[in-house]
Amino acid sequence: MSVAYPSRRRRKGRMRFPTRLAAGVVAALSLAVGVTGGQPASATTRSVAGSSLDNAATTASSTVSTGLSTELSTGSASSVGIAAGTTAAIQPITRTSPDTSGTPGSSGGASSSAGTNQAVQLTVTEVTPPGNGSTVLRISGSVATQGGASITGLGVRVDLGAALTSRSQLQKVAAGGAGASPSSSSAASAALDATGGFTVDVPVAELIPASGLEVRSVQVRVVGRVNGGALDSRLATVTTFVVLSAPRVAQSQRTPVLTVVPLASRPRLRSDGLLTDNTLAGEIKEGGRLRELLEGVIQSRTTTVALGVDPTLVQALTRMSTRYSYATPSGETATEGNLDAIAYLENIKTYARQGGTVFALPYGDTDLPALVRADQLDALKYSVNTGQQVIAELLEKPVLAQEGSWTAFPADGLADAGTVNALSANGYGTVIVDDQLLPAARGLTYTPSAATTMATATGQVRLLAADHVLADLVADPDGSVDGSQNDPALARFQAELAMITDQAPDRRRLVVLALPRYAAVSASWLQTILNTVTTSTYSTGIDLRGATTDAKLDATRQRTALTYGEAAQAKELPTEYVDRVEEIRGKAYVLGSVFCQPDATPALATETCLRTRRDPVINTLITGLSAAWRTDSAGGTSLVQQADGAVQEKQSSIRVVGSQMVNLTSSRGRVPVTLENSSDWDATVVVKLSSSDRGRLISATKITRVLKAGQKDQIEIEVDAESAGTFPVDIRLETVDGQTIGPEASARVLVHSTVYGAIAIGITVGAVGVLFAAVLIRLVRRLRARSRSQGAPPDDLPGGPGQADASGLPAPAPQVAERATLPLRKYPSTSAGGAPYPAPPPPPDWFPHHAGGPHHPSDPHHAGDPRHAGGLDHGRDPGRTRDPHHAGDPHHAGGPDLGRAGPWSFGRPAAPAGSTAQPQPQRPDGR
Repeated sequence: MSVAYPSRRRRKGRMRFPTRLAAGVVAALSLAVGVTGGQPASATTRSVAGSSLDNAATTASSTVSTGLSTELSTGSASSVGIAAGTTAAIQPITRTSPDTSGTPGSSGGASSSAGTNQAVQLTVTEVTPPGNGSTVLRISGSVATQGGASITGLGVRVDLGAALTSRSQLQKVAAGGAGASPSSSSAASAALDATGGFTVDVPVAELIPASGLEVRSVQVRVVGRVNGGALDSRLATVTTFVVLSAPRVAQSQRTPVLTVVPLASRPRLRSDGLLTDNTLAGEIKEGGRLRELLEGVIQSRTTTVALGVDPTLVQALTRMSTRYSYATPSGETATEGNLDAIAYLENIKTYARQGGTVFALPYGDTDLPALVRADQLDALKYSVNTGQQVIAELLEKPVLAQEGSWTAFPADGLADAGTVNALSANGYGTVIVDDQLLPAARGLTYTPSAATTMATATGQVRLLAADHVLADLVADPDGSVDGSQNDPALARFQAELAMITDQAPDRRRLVVLALPRYAAVSASWLQTILNTVTTSTYSTGIDLRGATTDAKLDATRQRTALTYGEAAQAKELPTEYVDRVEEIRGKAYVLGSVFCQPDATPALATETCLRTRRDPVINTLITGLSAAWRTDSAGGTSLVQQADGAVQEKQSSIRVVGSQMVNLTSSRGRVPVTLENSSDWDATVVVKLSSSDRGRLISATKITRVLKAGQKDQIEIEVDAESAGTFPVDIRLETVDGQTIGPEASARVLVHSTVYGAIAIGITVGAVGVLFAAVLIRLVRRLRARSRSQGAPPDDLPGGPGQADASGLPAPAPQVAERATLPLRKYPSTSAGGAPYPAPPPPPDWFPHHAGGPHHPSDPHHAGDPRHAGGLDHGRDPGRTRDPHHAGDPHHAGGPDLGRAGPWSFGRPAAPAGSTAQPQPQRPDGR
């Protein structure tokens, strides 16, 4: 049971504005000039209307031009298709001879240069096929004329053509091409009544087939005499169709028809919660486009219709269910909750509870092929998954997780092989496409079944080819329709559907009737179509599940592979536009990581935070990729710009400020940084420092901080300088997963350091150490040389090498360890006229080796020393120069201990008596 909409007015007896206007015009003409069938007119303007003004006001009309092919006189059907309810301008014509005619099939008619001003309008208001025991075809309508010419003998003739054999032949006849010749036995004529109306009954009992069905063309012509000339049967013509069916047709011969009705509207929900306008309220009120569609389905009392619901529409209606605001040129406008929005959502849920099929369209009705072509598969995945989630929440059912259980209906039925593969990878098992992308196999003479199978990388996908001809007849009929069972536009739809069955009655084939995305169809017209589908003798309704699971309906071999040409690709959104939107969406994801971290919002669950803070922006950007913007680029750009502004505002609210120059006087210092969060949400950021020369400046890699809403936070970051110099340091704020927040969240600081680096210090210390080592080694060598030179006793001291034992041989030196000797005082030697110093006291005991002790002869330091007489070298030539250390030494002045006499001299004394020592040569160093 559907929910009643508020303030609903009674629809019965309402007249549409075009119908009322046409009725008024006809009434005015009929008051000005009355025409009696077959009698001359007495005025220059005459009107021939329907049987009554009320009848004209409640019926739809179809107007076509005059100007018929000369083939009409021979009985061939040649005219345009029905244009019910359309008032086409009929140009004046003048027929100077029977051979003069207008252009066949031209809705505007044809004209000549004659001076008359004549127009004839033929309107067919009802086409009642035989049925319910009747064998008569009834055609009703009206004729109206105006102009300066005199028209007499007006009447109407109806002819039935031969049975049509194919859909192509039917469509050719409907378009005004040559058709089958009318059967003379089925012709009928009628005169006009006083108001110009007519009703023609054509007996068709002999034409009704004994089995099966036939589709025949019906040609309605206006005949009369212009200015008293010959009878002209081509003043105006209309072509319609009739289906003649046997009394009984087997159910198995009826074609199953799946009807898909999309409930979608262009996206209006902005990221800040406002609607772009309030026009959606007009679409769901009484008489609104969306309201009429849903009412037509509900009033048909069938559950075989599949409703494709736009998730964006559901969210917008949910927003309108309570007090909401929408944008206007003057600013934001608030309004109370819309009761129609509440009722609309409830009726969708009621239809689903009654067993009807409700499936989700992509969120925002995104242009799926454009996303695949731009390689934005993440946006496609988000769109389809979010759409499923929104519809599942509406129907209060869990999202189906079964592989291949979802059905996709891309906008306009456009999908290439890449799109089908992407949908299959995201859980879709059925895709509805336009049948022009799945043409029939070459040589096939009938319409194949709509169901085919396509292999993808993730499994088999069922493709359903939506019949575009049937969809156009329902969504865009010729002229206005009133939805009655006798509507001339319905006859065209019935003929097309019956022809599909009649082409191959023994083959059970599926037909998919999928309305266009934004079809504007009245509830009565849609209800009539659905009743025809489910109750006619040549079709039956089938639901989505039955259409996709019945293996007998598969026609993979009867259709070619999926074909996606340049014409279809040209309709897609530009790749550059898609890439730009995706770039903004990437920034929005970064902000989600900043403002929805658990440590920053402990009282708010992360999932709730993302749904309330990040997702509104993401959703708006996804709707910016809607297929609705294929023909309205300004609308899509406006939504994207609004979302982009929201992203930039949040980006600029997170800033980092640092000093231009920081001086370090030691190897370690601190760099002050100010972090600012001017948004109304807490933010989690990671401070990261980086230098172009990491070998000379070292700092902490990452520092995580939580910035409170509307506050600033100053921190100091320690850095270590390895050498002196000025280094640029980049400071930037990132998310916890390493993504850059924005241009305002970065700064550059110059760090100036005067400290020497470790390498320089090492080199300096090493050089100084080497220098000190060299000096120390040199000093040690000098000290050791001086020690060796100062440690030897003088030759002139007692106990020196000249001391001999009783045998006359030198006494052996004592075997004692070598030790340093003190330097001896040097006394001035006697000079000419001077007296020598007094004799020094005896040498102390610390010179035992100078007393001819036992160590002296074997002391290695004295071996070969020329200063020690009696040593190994003490037998050298006495004429050699004495050691300068002994010059003028009183101990060497021939004292009693040395066994020699004479004063101090620099000559070496002669060898003592009895000595066998020979004079030794002097050493090169003078010793």
